[in-house]
Amino acid sequence: MTHKVFISYSAYDRQFVSWLVDELKSANVDVWWDQQEVTTGDYIKDKIKEGIQASSAFIIILSKNSAKSTWVKYELNSALMFKAAENNVRIIPIKIDDFPVPPDLMNYIYVDASIDRQKAISSIIRTLSISDEQTYKFKDWTDFTARRFEELVHDLLLEDGHTVKRMPPTRDESFDLEIQETNSFNQLERTLVEVKFFQSRKLSISNLTVLYGALLISNATRGLLVTNSELTNEAKEFLIKTAPKLTVWEGLSVRSKLIERPVLIRKYFPGSVPRKESVNLVDDELQMTQSLIKELDNCPEGMPGWKDYENICIEIFNYLFVPPLNEPKIQYKRESGIDIRDAIYPNRGLDDNWRFIREDYDAKYIVVEFKNYAENGSDIDKHVVLQIDDYLKKQTIGHSGIICSKKSPNSSGLEKRRDIFIENNKLVLFLNNEHLKDMLLRKYKKLDLFDVINDLIDDFNLKF
Repeated sequence: MTHKVFISYSAYDRQFVSWLVDELKSANVDVWWDQQEVTTGDYIKDKIKEGIQASSAFIIILSKNSAKSTWVKYELNSALMFKAAENNVRIIPIKIDDFPVPPDLMNYIYVDASIDRQKAISSIIRTLSISDEQTYKFKDWTDFTARRFEELVHDLLLEDGHTVKRMPPTRDESFDLEIQETNSFNQLERTLVEVKFFQSRKLSISNLTVLYGALLISNATRGLLVTNSELTNEAKEFLIKTAPKLTVWEGLSVRSKLIERPVLIRKYFPGSVPRKESVNLVDDELQMTQSLIKELDNCPEGMPGWKDYENICIEIFNYLFVPPLNEPKIQYKRESGIDIRDAIYPNRGLDDNWRFIREDYDAKYIVVEFKNYAENGSDIDKHVVLQIDDYLKKQTIGHSGIICSKKSPNSSGLEKRRDIFIENNKLVLFLNNEHLKDMLLRKYKKLDLFDVINDLIDDFNLKF
């Protein structure tokens, strides 16, 4: 298909983008970019649809300006990136200052244009020219086995120019591959590679803990974990804080690397053919996901937005969990001069995840409380935990509750949660806005959104 590149950027970076467009056009690249101010309301509905439907690449300008822009918050989240990767549309982030790469784009190799623009443009054009302009529609991992996925990773590392050898199998937790390279000081560096293939499960925080322990014992320079699955944000945060020597290639990253290697696509996905039709990246479900995320982020803090926060959270919970949970029973009460609504979800379905909660914590109902405390307002403290504990004292309700808030709990809230678990095996989970957004995006990507809750439970158990 003909190269057509869509450029997404903040209006404040138009000077750089104008230069980039001129450079790309001089290299015979067909560029779509909007030279007028893009309004928030029309952007996702019209502009991306118009520009990227027939594009083979998506260039994203990353800057301090883009950090304040609507498109970074809503339009360019991992749902859109996932849809693009499914159709093998190349994603090329370009840094033009010291703006940190957003988490949703960390699976992609970015081009740094903040220091050397000419070197950056050469890299972009080289990336665009790879594969003789063939763009493949991605086939899923259904026909793969763990062994075949390991072979793919092995070949992918070889294509990247690494020297790779296989590790002998052992009974204990071990790594599959080893990369040996000499650094600039003529010192040997070892990178141990673990390959994890899942058809339905995903890597949990407990899996990552065991893996990182094995890496530390090995005395290797670093570790690389490659999986066809996707980590939750909670698991990614765990890696950043606890396992800095371990890099992860998720399924999205593996797909993006395959785009540039049609030889491997033909070898491991023999039924794949170059994609010729245009791609509908912005479907109704994506727009629904974007809309819920935007409402959640734009909800005012504190008392002015309390009712709105309850409304959007209940709408999100219903969208995510009904079914398998039943429609909630809304309970009304008054707290500090505010009329408050709590949602109590009957937990009677056959879904394995909620059945586990029902059986392990006698949770006939899932109690959800919503706290729209302002950043400088009240805390999620022990008094908030005691409020939900009052619900859980009723034998007809069960022993599982969720506190949903923009804020994370303070130390007294965490201690009181621990106390009621020790005393009566009551499980209270703290869900913040980022957890809700993570679950919305996982639902869109047909991933198990309950993984977010499982990781919160794992985190609680490991810190207990």
